[in-house]
Amino acid sequence: MTEKLPERIIGLDQARISRRLGKICKCRDRKFVIDSDNRRVTCSSCGSVVDPYDALYDLAYQDERRVDQVDRLLEQRREIMNYKPHLVVIKSLEKQYRGKKMMPLCPACNEPFMLEEIYRWVNWQFNEKVMKRIEYNREN
Repeated sequence: MTEKLPERIIGLDQARISRRLGKICKCRDRKFVIDSDNRRVTCSSCGSVVDPYDALYDLAYQDERRVDQVDRLLEQRREIMNYKPHLVVIKSLEKQYRGKKMMPLCPACNEPFMLEEIYRWVNWQFNEKVMKRIEYNREN
């Protein structure tokens, strides 16, 4: 057992594996610094070395989140662009009238009527008179 190893053979005690260390960088929403000279990726917050695969995975995941967020924002923009407050009442009436199961009531006489019976419209300048009549009918 006192035999000495030849000079060309390297002893195995020079490299050891420690599997209990875990990941070095635990930062959330990491941003990375890429060192192209040393081919190393580090965390810009804590300065720890990050595995390039983990960095690539985080970037891809963040990109997916950004795409989802952009899609949601575009959908909200479409909804805002299509929102027409002056049509809210008409759309509500149309939804209730669909299928002709419900009929609107005249605000003046409380009698039901078909929308097809509407044959003329009044200018907004007469709106005050109509509102007074509707209020009077509600009170009585």
